[in-house]
Amino acid sequence: MKGAESPQNTIVAILDAGGQYVDLVKKACERLGYPAVVLPLDTPAAELKKRYKALIISGSPASSQEVDAPMPDGGVWELDMPVLGICYGLHAMVSLLGGEVVRGTSRQDGRVVTKVDTKHPLFAGTKASFSALFTHGNFVSRVPEGFKTIGQHGLGNGTTVYSAIARGNIVGVQFHPEVFDDTPEGYQVFKNFLQLIANLQPDQTFLERQIDGLIARLRQSIRKLAGNRHVIAFVSGGVDSSVTAVLAATEILPERLHAYYIDNGLMRDEDDTVIDLLKNLGVTVEKIDATVNFLEPLKDVTDPQAKRQIIGKAFIDVQNRLVENLGLNEALLLQGTNAADRIESGYSKGGTHTALIKTHHNQVHEVQDLKTRGLLIEPLDELFKDEVRAVGRYLGLPEDVIERQPFPGPGLAIRILCATKAEITDKPSKVEKSIQAYIDDKKLGADIVAKLLPVRNVGVGGDERSHLAPVALQTDASWDVLSTLAKDLPATFRDDVNRVVIALGDQKINKPAVTPTLLQPDAIQQLRHADRIVWEEMRAYGVMKDISQFPVVLLPLSFNKPDERSIVLRPVTTSTFMTVQPMLPGRDIAVAFIRRSAESILAEVPGISQVFLDLTAKPPATTEWE
Repeated sequence: MKGAESPQNTIVAILDAGGQYVDLVKKACERLGYPAVVLPLDTPAAELKKRYKALIISGSPASSQEVDAPMPDGGVWELDMPVLGICYGLHAMVSLLGGEVVRGTSRQDGRVVTKVDTKHPLFAGTKASFSALFTHGNFVSRVPEGFKTIGQHGLGNGTTVYSAIARGNIVGVQFHPEVFDDTPEGYQVFKNFLQLIANLQPDQTFLERQIDGLIARLRQSIRKLAGNRHVIAFVSGGVDSSVTAVLAATEILPERLHAYYIDNGLMRDEDDTVIDLLKNLGVTVEKIDATVNFLEPLKDVTDPQAKRQIIGKAFIDVQNRLVENLGLNEALLLQGTNAADRIESGYSKGGTHTALIKTHHNQVHEVQDLKTRGLLIEPLDELFKDEVRAVGRYLGLPEDVIERQPFPGPGLAIRILCATKAEITDKPSKVEKSIQAYIDDKKLGADIVAKLLPVRNVGVGGDERSHLAPVALQTDASWDVLSTLAKDLPATFRDDVNRVVIALGDQKINKPAVTPTLLQPDAIQQLRHADRIVWEEMRAYGVMKDISQFPVVLLPLSFNKPDERSIVLRPVTTSTFMTVQPMLPGRDIAVAFIRRSAESILAEVPGISQVFLDLTAKPPATTEWE
């Protein structure tokens, strides 16, 4: 572009307001060829002016209406620097410049269709109407003086709200363009901001150097941290731990790298397959039976956060035992932590403690203590799943390893919802009646029964954790109708619901009862059996590569059959796992495949009274249920 800044000056500063997607903002810039840095939100304007050519303000779990809401330096607006405010970044901009932000009567968490002004440079080359990821409960009600509206969309109550505003080279969007999975036009939006509004050209050399430089940095990091010390690696056969182990094997002497597959009693029945796979990649793996270390402390636990923390600690306890058995005073722990694990656990690479969604087993307190003591190696913790896979391809790993569906380290423990009694007891009938009335008022042309299930599951909304009830629907309505309800119900009943599931079996869902369920052999066996059936059906239908991940979940709920339980199927698609989209039967996946999986589970797994299909996106749900 004529008059654009030279490549060496194409530096973008990202002010971190604490949102979970700040790392994705950085990567969005870098993928386009613009070196970027993440800085504290309150970085002085004078410092920004000296070094950077464009500024982006990230999202946040905070509300700009709060008295102590975090804000950027007010001098930012006097710099004549191109600024892009994203979600909370937009709210902060509006609040500081004299506009108004108000709390809405409903949340928006997921894909929403917005209309934009394609004549404005920010939306040049985009569709005039496109779906984008929204994660918020606040709305711009009045734009600051001098700003114009360049994007808007309607709410469920019939009102219209702003999704994008602009004044000169200062622009703000309510949605998240950095999450390309859910905002397909996001790539173009970033490109337009950086090239057409900030007048910066991409650095082609930077682009070409990225992958080579990334591999070199990863190897150097491993060499530097490991030195001449012994390293213990826990491997599961997933792409993260496999890439990490293969990388480490090129930099650490075989006699100093000790790789283990930990049988925690909660994995699939595929131990030997995983071990052989890793040996073929040049990583010698020893299997360790640690079932007692994990199942004993978990036997009476129902809280999902407590489960994750216990499992994380158990891995460190096993590591300490292995160090002792090797006759060592200490050893480093090598983990395949990726960026999504770190971010959801509340740790920003920019130094900000972000909102906790769930504590991943590889980010518990005991792991953080190892990091503080310099005894932890996590070479992939800045990379998202698609980037980890790109590294795996560069290293020559086979596609069946690279595209292997993730299976969580805590295994079946976080796919078994544990409860000894109903968890939703305060106002279920009132909420349920409101949900049913909402559906009935839609006049959708089909009988739809809605039931608020008396258990809680983990979700995410506005960059924050939620722990709410799922809603079950029983109907013969079309999948398109059900997909729409899966978006609308959590948005409308945001304080009570974060997930929507569809009953696939014939058993009526009108009387859910809690079957006391803990991490005991009978529950583990039920879920393992159902999971194996789904795995076999995926192979039979040839859909393994089409599905990013397929959690199979055990619910402690029976329906008109005392002491039985239920299964939830959750096929999703994603590239980063920061967001996921449910796979809709008839559109993304064969109806026959889903029906066959459900029928086989009901026929073959003893003690299962109902099977559900989860149609909720992330957000407002999470990929897993706990």
